Amino acid sequence: MCMRLMRNKKLTNILKAPETEKKIFDLSSYFSDLVKLATEELNSNFAVRQLSKLPRSIELLPTDPRQLSSYRTRIGTMLEYAMCTSINKILEKRYGDELFLTFVSAHQYPDFHLRNKKREILARIEMKAIDAESDEQAARFDVSTHLINPEKDLLLIIGWSWQDITGKKGEKIAESPRIFASLVIPAGELAKERDERLKITGGKIEKGEVFVYSKKSNKFVPDPGNYGKFWRIIHRSRLTQAKPSSTVTAFMAFLEQVDKLAPRKRFNIEKVEDDADEEVIG
Repeated sequence: MCMRLMRNKKLTNILKAPETEKKIFDLSSYFSDLVKLATEELNSNFAVRQLSKLPRSIELLPTDPRQLSSYRTRIGTMLEYAMCTSINKILEKRYGDELFLTFVSAHQYPDFHLRNKKREILARIEMKAIDAESDEQAARFDVSTHLINPEKDLLLIIGWSWQDITGKKGEKIAESPRIFASLVIPAGELAKERDERLKITGGKIEKGEVFVYSKKSNKFVPDPGNYGKFWRIIHRSRLTQAKPSSTVTAFMAFLEQVDKLAPRKRFNIEKVEDDADEEVIG
């Protein structure tokens, strides 16, 4: 459904609809629209005013791998805060006190809850932020499948990079994060693809724990940390189907957007799969 039609379709009506496969896709489309609107405000206001810093030639960015991971996590957390706050303001403008987007208090899946005035949970949103400058773009969607509600859960992903802030004469005076790509998809749909890939490559899930078959030890071993990595979620065989699902198509298009700004290109399906299958039979 096109974005213009989703703007005309009230979120309250979508939420009242029966729990069907179509409902989660309508919800995904509506929030995709909201995220784009929120991103405009975040890029032009929040990031420039509250996340800006001097150019890295003066105010250095971390280079140690652990510090790099830490600062990217920190920026991702602040972008989560800004995104939720901005979306909530839009909802308030459209629906008053009928709907709220709230942060999840505990450090657990997901990040946000869509609630009504009674604070009942109507939908759940997990957010992931990818820094395009990260060589591995190591964001991952590894939440256990049994924790995902396919009728209520959405996955919101953003790609961000540093943007120059220039003065009146065009000189670089500062830099700030800028979201250049966003995607909202049903979380359950991507989880299906993730678990299908695990199955294709000879892995399995037992009691919520992920195992892969190791060629070295000739037995199943706990996943070494590849499960759910964005560049390893979709198996190449799923892309050669006559008609990949809309979720797969949208997800791959998002990865391609991120890859265009990445210093080390990752958008090579055969290489990604070869790297991913190094320790497993597949």
